[in-house]
Amino acid sequence: MALVKCKECSEEVSTSAKACPKCGAKVPKKTSLFTWLVVLLIIFILYSANQNRSSDKSLKINTGIATQNNESLEVETPSQPTWTTSISTDEMTGKFSAHATSPTAYPTKKMSFPYHNVYSWIGIGCDKNSQWVYFGFNSAPNLTKDQTKDGYSLTKTRIKWNNSVENVSLTQDWGSKFIHFENYSAAISKIAASNTALLELQWHGEQPTFFEFSLKGSSKAFAEIKSRCAQGK
Repeated sequence: MALVKCKECSEEVSTSAKACPKCGAKVPKKTSLFTWLVVLLIIFILYSANQNRSSDKSLKINTGIATQNNESLEVETPSQPTWTTSISTDEMTGKFSAHATSPTAYPTKKMSFPYHNVYSWIGIGCDKNSQWVYFGFNSAPNLTKDQTKDGYSLTKTRIKWNNSVENVSLTQDWGSKFIHFENYSAAISKIAASNTALLELQWHGEQPTFFEFSLKGSSKAFAEIKSRCAQGK
């Protein structure tokens, strides 16, 4: 049993009494430990529930941001490689030239050793007075069905511009990594008017081999180098 002061007359009164014996005022009851524990438990439950709702909301927001970021990444996915340009000046003669180059192309079916790593590209070159078109390779093509000439070989083969197949003549200096068109002007016109070019070549000991080139951006690249060659810089 404990004593408390009466709020009305300040007389000490037992907590077990219902009223002050002096003035008759009601005695306030002391809150029990059990009651405080129940109150704390209720507060803890309410706090935990609020935290869970906040976490769920944050997760939804972050998920939405991630989704938006993924959509942004899909939109910004780099496009397929296009043609590139470059310039050069001969250190000995000072002669200026410019080149437009296609993306790298590999055989549509891989060749056997020692040609298993062969790849190719189309190049258009120019200087102030002339233009030329060629197929470049990382190693010198070893071709059959060609005719040996004075210092070079002549190869007659086929190229498919989009869906149109054309017979063409190509020349290769002995041991060179480059095969040139005989008719440069016609080749440039075909490149500019097409989206793809499929070249057929016959390597020694191989079945006919095909290289498919992307011509996307070729017209823009050729116009750029043509302007540079006209200016000589």
